[in-house]
Amino acid sequence: MELLDACKEEFHRRLKVYHAWKTKNKNKMETEEQRAPQDVVHAGEAAMHLGITEDDDDEPKQRFFRIPFIRPSDRNQDGGYQNKGWWYAHFDGQWIARQLELHPDKHPVLLLSGIDDLQMCELSLAETGLTRKRGAEVLPADFESQWRACGGKEYMLKNRTRISSQYLKKFL
Repeated sequence: MELLDACKEEFHRRLKVYHAWKTKNKNKMETEEQRAPQDVVHAGEAAMHLGITEDDDDEPKQRFFRIPFIRPSDRNQDGGYQNKGWWYAHFDGQWIARQLELHPDKHPVLLLSGIDDLQMCELSLAETGLTRKRGAEVLPADFESQWRACGGKEYMLKNRTRISSQYLKKFL
């Protein structure tokens, strides 16, 4: 188990380095899809500089969050924002297991660990600052109803052999 946890941490560390490199070297004309709301990304950058670490638990806790998500491309002419969406996240312990993005006039974006890792938030739960954000945590039933309504159950069944979360594998 220790080796698996060490591999998971190293994977996420390398993913952070990759995303930092990609951001630094991307063409200014490109529009890149965000992996997480700007608040979460900034909290992760601050946590990296402060050296915030997570608690080690034998049995990982399942935590669910929902926060407003506004992509930079959704900024309108007068500097305001349009098309506010929602970003849902399910953390299996310290790492994200499922991510759901809802935006008006767009199809829901469903992401699963083990399948869509490069498009998902690579920060640990402690690094995101979500646990300190008032009103961000939601009940598991709220997350599950939104996940199912957007086709999440079918997506999980279709990709059941590639899902990396042990918690999610139990429910398939």
